Amino acid sequence: MVFLGVYNHLMNKLFLLLFTIFSIHYLHSQSTNELDKVLKIEDLKFNKNEIRVYKRFALASGVELFRFYMDDSGNWKAEFYETIDISENREDELVIDKITLNPLKNPKLVWLQILDTSVIYLPQWKAFTYKLKKNLHDYNIIEDEITSSIQTTHILDGISYYVKIKNEKNENEFSYSNPEDYLKIYPNVDELISFKELLDLLRNDFKIFLK
Repeated sequence: MVFLGVYNHLMNKLFLLLFTIFSIHYLHSQSTNELDKVLKIEDLKFNKNEIRVYKRFALASGVELFRFYMDDSGNWKAEFYETIDISENREDELVIDKITLNPLKNPKLVWLQILDTSVIYLPQWKAFTYKLKKNLHDYNIIEDEITSSIQTTHILDGISYYVKIKNEKNENEFSYSNPEDYLKIYPNVDELISFKELLDLLRNDFKIFLK
């Protein structure tokens, strides 16, 4: 669901504030720890060179996880986890499917390309929400106050991604909601461009997240 609105800076300041708080709370209401519990991998070791990319569907119970890491022996491994709903008009029941993946090229090169997307430095969503708007350059005078209007788009459902990465001593964790849909609307946002590069890399090299 896409919510499109034009707001006057002065008259709708409180509404925008409340909507932003709601959106941020909804996006971060689940953490990677909670998703690990869904996938039944909460006791799985997180290595010093590893990335986990979780894909969460807003209107379904489905969770997908891509995991790429170097083990204690120096070998690179890639795994894909997926929840499968096997409920049949009874209490929901999920089965976890795990697949071992083989990259189409040297895994060390894949890791370097992953890091080149700047994923280790990408900020949380709220750090760049100020970029997700369009100034309409429409000015009005209301009770001696000059106001301007902006157009904002809020996508209320769809797909969220949660990322956890560590490269030796550097690590990062963040979550983005519908980044590819927002990128179509705001094509010049650097953070969304970098994240799209990461997703495209994983799709091309591992044939995942294709739905």
